[in-house]
Amino acid sequence: MKFNLKKISIVLVIILATVFVINTMANDVYAAGLLKVGSRGEQVAKLQKTLKGKGYYRYANITGYYGNITRDAVIKFQRDCKISADGIAGPVTLGRLYGTGSVLKNGDSGWKVTQLQQQLKKAGFFNSKVTGYYGDLTQDSVKRFQWNYGLSVDGIAGQNTLSRLNKYDGDIYWLARIIHAESSGESYSGKLAVGNVVMNRVRSGKFPNTVYGVIFEYYKGIPQFSPVANGTIYNNPSSESYRAAREAYSGNNIVGSALYFFNSGKAVGRWITSSRKFAGHIGNHTFYY
Repeated sequence: MKFNLKKISIVLVIILATVFVINTMANDVYAAGLLKVGSRGEQVAKLQKTLKGKGYYRYANITGYYGNITRDAVIKFQRDCKISADGIAGPVTLGRLYGTGSVLKNGDSGWKVTQLQQQLKKAGFFNSKVTGYYGDLTQDSVKRFQWNYGLSVDGIAGQNTLSRLNKYDGDIYWLARIIHAESSGESYSGKLAVGNVVMNRVRSGKFPNTVYGVIFEYYKGIPQFSPVANGTIYNNPSSESYRAAREAYSGNNIVGSALYFFNSGKAVGRWITSSRKFAGHIGNHTFYY
């Protein structure tokens, strides 16, 4: 039996090249801060071990394969962290799971910088391509974010800056959800107005001082917002709801100091109308101080 060494060599080269490409793709996926169903390898195994240590991944074996069990564990973790529960271990989820580290600065690179850039981009402070490299553009974006939120302006993403970014992510996530649930059929102004009421409550001193706390507040066992009672708070928000959330959060206010609203077509609102001062109508909602 004769062997064609030339053909064998070609086949081996193809196999080695394929393995290299697969490994490179896997590394690129993690460098981009993204693990999802179908991913496999050491980074998935690390994810499973970490989730297992925190009580989310309860399967006996660490498989290194991202299947439905891993996805469900990620979703549970995301919900507890009050971040987007999509079952994908992206930069924000991985950052919460592993810890963001104490300092990111000019010259750094990797998935943590990718996460930082994505968070800054969502917050409206980073308008360039997400690269995973901490250069001058990222440094300037960090400075703008720090200045806007009253942090020390040094362009270094230390613990205070990273914590504030994580808080922003969570606040916008829930604010967009209540806006969408309460006003999905309203105009943009109607959506912004709902976001204004939530933020007015956060700042008033009469309600919980967090977005999540305001949305999920109960009075005498009854949720303050009907979407919490009927479950529509968990529907995925539209892009317009996210836009309204960001604007309301940053201070764009069209309802003054209004703290209450109701849809007269769906609710009577007797308590509000008899005890609160009328502020105005926007779409189907009536607002009160």
